[in-house]
Order: sequence, then C-alpha cells, then structure tokens
Amino acid sequence: MQVAFPYPVKVRTSIPLLSGLRFTPFTNIDGESFAKPALNGFWRLDLGLLAIDMQGQLALSAFVTQMEAASATCVVPICVQWLPNDETGRMLRASRAAPDFTFDHIGWDGDPFDGYTLSAAASHRDSFIDVTKPALSQIWPGHYISLGDQLYQVTAVSAIGESETEIRLSVMPNIRGDHDVDDVVIVDQLRLNCRMEIGDQIGSGIDVVKAANISLVEAF
Repeated sequence: MQVAFPYPVKVRTSIPLLSGLRFTPFTNIDGESFAKPALNGFWRLDLGLLAIDMQGQLALSAFVTQMEAASATCVVPICVQWLPNDETGRMLRASRAAPDFTFDHIGWDGDPFDGYTLSAAASHRDSFIDVTKPALSQIWPGHYISLGDQLYQVTAVSAIGESETEIRLSVMPNIRGDHDVDDVVIVDQLRLNCRMEIGDQIGSGIDVVKAANISLVEAF
C-alpha cells in the first residue's frame, strides 16, 4: 500500500543515516576484532514533523495510522539545507512538496531541475555515476541526489577529461537497479521510498501546534 505524505504537515528536522554497511565485528584466533563489510547499505530517516492547523493535524494522525500497516510505504520528501547551483550559477531552491489546494501529497509543485542527467548508463552496485551538468552549476561532496525514489549522498566529485560539463560522482550507498543514459539525476526534489519503524501518534491536547517524531527505514 502506497501512502501519501501528509500535507500540509511541516518538516522540522530531517536526518538521513546510512546503515547496514558492516556486519557485527568478528574476532579471529589471535583475539583481533574486524568489521565484516557488507554491500547492503540502507537509509534510516528520522523526521521531526509539525502540524499547525486542523488540516495538518488530521493529515498527520491519518498518516501515522496508515503507515502502521505491514505493507505500507511512502515516498518521503528529503529536506536538506544546501542544494547545488542551477544553470545560472545560483543555488537551486527546493520545490514545494504539494500545491496549496490538495488534501494529500500528490507530488511536487513543479518538475525537478533537469540540468543533471546521466551521461552513461548506471548499473546495479555501481559506486559512481557519470553525469552531464550545466557549465555554471556545481555539486559538492555532501550533497544528496535521487535516482528514481532512491536516495544517495555524493562523497567525491571529479571532472571527466577536464570538462566543464562532464563529471563523475562517487556515491553511497551503491546504485540500486539499472538506469539509462539521459535519465534525470534529481538534485532539488530529493525523495526516498520508506517504511515506518515507529511513529508518534498525536491526540487531543491544549497544544496549538502538535509535534511528532517518526523513524523510517528505506523500502526495497
């Protein structure tokens, strides 16, 4: 069951944490401990949410209830403080998560920035992608990107052949699935398909603004 992200709930904090890249350490016959590596990294996402008015509080309460279902998933918008530059060299602005006239999150208010595209096909388990970008745009290690509904963090950036528009991005975790040449690399409408681990339900109270903390884990 695909659940809509609640609108007009506000995101107060959004903290993605990459987990699952190491197994429990093992000890060899000399008593030395080693961490066993894994390639199955996944995101945990801690959200702090605020519901200010009646519509927001009803939407948040319904969202937590729906996400308790065993099969429930939600494409969650990922909020970040810094975005890459656009084709004019100015920092991109994140799009609104939904138009004002909706009751549900039905997508973003506008299309994602299409200046970043794959210049070579990306395969499952790849640790880097080759990207075409505008000459005046720049992406730095620490920025996040999305391919489809999966989230990645950029860990290194290098120019290909000293080009102003062709770059290679090292990312974590490794790429999920296969992606074709010219697929858009999303840099401003970041998203992640998640399941809920635990979420605070809101109820009746004298607080004008209701707050909830929700822990989510990446869904596959």
